[in-house]
Amino acid sequence: MEDALLRQQIADYDRWKKGLDAQFAAFNQWLEQSFPNSAGARQVVQQARALLTEDQFTLALAGEFSRGKTELINALLSHTYGKRLLPSRPGRTTMCPTEIFSDGSQQASLRLLPIETLATNTSLESFRRIPQKWVSHEFDAEDADATREALAKVAASKSVPPDEATRLGFDRRHLDSKGSLVEIPAWRYALICLPHPLLAQGLRIIDTPGLNALGNEPELTLSTLPSAQAVAFMLSADAGVTGTDLNMWETHLVPLRQHRGTAVMAVLNKIDSMWDDPDEDPELLVRRMRAQVSKLLDLPQESVVGVSAKKALLARQSQDAALLEQSYFAEFEKLLVQRLMEHRQRVAEHRCLHQALTLMADTRDLLKRRLNSGRSALEHLQQQGGTSAEQLEELALLQQTVQQQHKVCHHELLTLKSSHRTLVRQRTALLAPVSSQQLQTLIDNTNRALNERWTPLGLARAIDGFMEGVDHQLANMEREIDAANRLVDAIFARSSLKSLDSTDQHFKIDAFRLNLRGLHRQAAQLRRSPQLLLARRNRLTERFMATLASEVGRLYSQLISAADGWLDQALEPIKQHVQYQKHLLNRHLIKLTELKQKTQSKRTDLRALEEEILRNDTALAGLEELLRQNAPAPQPIAPAPRLDNVTPIKAPTAV
Repeated sequence: MEDALLRQQIADYDRWKKGLDAQFAAFNQWLEQSFPNSAGARQVVQQARALLTEDQFTLALAGEFSRGKTELINALLSHTYGKRLLPSRPGRTTMCPTEIFSDGSQQASLRLLPIETLATNTSLESFRRIPQKWVSHEFDAEDADATREALAKVAASKSVPPDEATRLGFDRRHLDSKGSLVEIPAWRYALICLPHPLLAQGLRIIDTPGLNALGNEPELTLSTLPSAQAVAFMLSADAGVTGTDLNMWETHLVPLRQHRGTAVMAVLNKIDSMWDDPDEDPELLVRRMRAQVSKLLDLPQESVVGVSAKKALLARQSQDAALLEQSYFAEFEKLLVQRLMEHRQRVAEHRCLHQALTLMADTRDLLKRRLNSGRSALEHLQQQGGTSAEQLEELALLQQTVQQQHKVCHHELLTLKSSHRTLVRQRTALLAPVSSQQLQTLIDNTNRALNERWTPLGLARAIDGFMEGVDHQLANMEREIDAANRLVDAIFARSSLKSLDSTDQHFKIDAFRLNLRGLHRQAAQLRRSPQLLLARRNRLTERFMATLASEVGRLYSQLISAADGWLDQALEPIKQHVQYQKHLLNRHLIKLTELKQKTQSKRTDLRALEEEILRNDTALAGLEELLRQNAPAPQPIAPAPRLDNVTPIKAPTAV
């Protein structure tokens, strides 16, 4: 049964990352053997490897209750377990957000965060670092029944007085009643670690249930969903697009799509409900509904798919190819594959990978130039038919040429060190606008304004004032960035490395600006939600502001880290180019000195230079092999030099 499209593509993506990582690991080893003084270059390569190791493709599911989100996950993962994995019962109204992933081990586990933690302002991200706050269960993933029994705990609920539910931030209108009590989830968040092939290869799935759950956990909207590479908005074909669906779409997903650039797709589930009408063509009905949803949500029709997750799961359990095709689940997987390919392209174009691959290419080109020059010098000596004295004079002149080039490299390295110190001195001015002190001042001013006037209007003004302050801080930082980039331009202009455009090394914060602008729009939309509009000052409103401030702080931390990395690495292309050139010249100089000191025959005298050429040739062959491996190459890469376009080392003409 052909249902392996997504598995094939995720496996291919995983192989691509592992192949590129192996290429970088081999280059690191090559540097250690061929260029001992290459700590900076190895650091560049390690950063690229860290990016590949940490990369994951995250699919987030959003939608009201009973839209089939959990069943969609079951269908995605069913080819391994063969049965329904996560609990999915009709009519359930409470469930905690759930994250499903693999940590690379074979041990399966479930970690649950108690709902009572909502009474604090501590973020979910902070709780991840406090393991003792979670309730943990381990289970045997090979036993499908034991797995389902363990994961059924995710759906647990508890009965509490209405006031307790309100204190935790729940909207009573969305809760089931049990006499004088209301039903709320027992858990705030669930982490499920499974040794599943798709998950082990980098897929991560986040189930964000219900409008009430999203409204009660601002971090899901402001941080979790924007971090996903694909978001599936779940709708039900038997219910159509309801008012609560539209409320969720406009409050949580439109800002995400419009202002954060997140790839959002609409999944019209339960199309099997149309199969039983003898007077209608099910395929035509699905096309019509897709068109209606596309128009209503203002989404391209190709981003709207109709599926039956339930039938897809049943088809995979029973190995029924016809039923699987009828479920149209492959259409959803194709859309997911498109998002995966878009993500892969973004990763391939990431600056860390580009810098490491460019470093490999530049090292290859420099080594080839030195090798060609060494061969020309050897050929020049071999063609000299004079006396030993004449040969020694020729060697002395060649040695003088190499010494002069070595001195030029040494001087350029000293200049680079001075330039790097000058650039690093920009750090204080560069990062002052986004310091923790500046951010804390903004937070304190915002809290003070809210204490004076805690109303929906006051909340709106506080959000706008806070984000305008953030924008002002970034504008101040951009002025300092312009000055630092001009300094980099001047340093590159003075260097001997002319093949790189200095603008490629500029520090840019456009992506951070877009993220913060999107965060502002999301926060402005989210604060209009019923939970916040109708609430007086309580844990939910406090958590909303704390989450907003925390998310800005997280982006500031990323910005500071990126700036520090840039200050450390901006001049690395020049530094490594000059250091490696000096290293090769130094070895060449040693060989020429050895030749002068020998008193053997001419042929024997040239053997040391031949050995150096052979060593360089072997190193070049290894590096060429690395560059021939299947990996995305930075564009453009200058072609490697040929023998006829390299000026050989020649003895200076005697005056």
